[in-house]
Amino acid sequence: MLLFCCTSCEKQKVYTFDPTMETFKKEKENIRMDAQVSIPDVVKTGTVIGAAGKPLLLNEKVTELTNEFFAVDTPPQFFVNEKDSRFFSLETSGEIKDWAFLGYNDSCGFVFNSESYAYYENCIVTETFAEEFNADLYKKKEDLDFLGKEQAAEQVRQIFKKYGISLGEIVQSYAMEHEIMAQNEDLSDKEGNYDASLKKDSWSSDDDTYLFYFHQNYNEIPVIYNLYTGEGFEDGEEAVVMFNKSGVVGAGIEGCYGWTPKGEIQLISLEEAAETFFRNYQGIINTDYQVEQISLMMDIIPGEDFTAELRPVWVFDTKVSSDEFSYSSRIVIDAANGEELTA
Repeated sequence: MLLFCCTSCEKQKVYTFDPTMETFKKEKENIRMDAQVSIPDVVKTGTVIGAAGKPLLLNEKVTELTNEFFAVDTPPQFFVNEKDSRFFSLETSGEIKDWAFLGYNDSCGFVFNSESYAYYENCIVTETFAEEFNADLYKKKEDLDFLGKEQAAEQVRQIFKKYGISLGEIVQSYAMEHEIMAQNEDLSDKEGNYDASLKKDSWSSDDDTYLFYFHQNYNEIPVIYNLYTGEGFEDGEEAVVMFNKSGVVGAGIEGCYGWTPKGEIQLISLEEAAETFFRNYQGIINTDYQVEQISLMMDIIPGEDFTAELRPVWVFDTKVSSDEFSYSSRIVIDAANGEELTA
């Protein structure tokens, strides 16, 4: 009996995690990766610490939250979720001046709305795909007169840190000057009809406001909340805060959990994650994928009974296009097992 050995068979490539990688280029058929790579400095050994999450006990800090977010002369009413007392809201009537609403919901999301926030929100459209996009008007100036951008962002971080919410570096910021806001009020109601009641009575420098987009932060690693299946989401949109000289006037922060370390996780290399990307999207007819940024981050993955898991992921910020459409998307690959994550 003769035995033959195929010596020409290509051996499977073995990649090692490289924490110093700054760029990544690779192209196959309809996929082109020519990307900047972002790997946190703390990830040097090729391992990270995962975490298990439970809802923050913000219901034990109602007094502090009231003093922080509500006017002294308009104390809010307290409403608790009937099924789970960890979730609640603080509300003042929308019929009074300087109304406000604060909620911690059963998706572990922190929400704060106010009368000022409602006016300011009517003046800016950040979605680049929208016809009404005007956010570039608020990019002409970096620092507002009442406080520099970096100092304002640090004050925001310190406010939320007191409640167990850790915000990292600024992802995006808009310096919203009152003169520009006054010229760009959208006075349309939900049906698109003109509504004079939406107009602010007057504007002054007290209205100068920062709109910040952050990532949450875990052990100095930026965190995303699995919004990657939605089209048009901006980087950092899961942690949005409006701040001016009066303090925080609006906020929406997804996935606010208390985290407990869960053990060390060995990371796969970027090359291995890219192979998953190519395997899943290579050859799709009439659809092109252009990867412009790749980041190593932590992803909040909700579980049962209001729990969550925090896992390392490779995030591919991608422009998806054809003759008929073009949009931004996030392809997220589990950095432990190489599987694509979908919501």
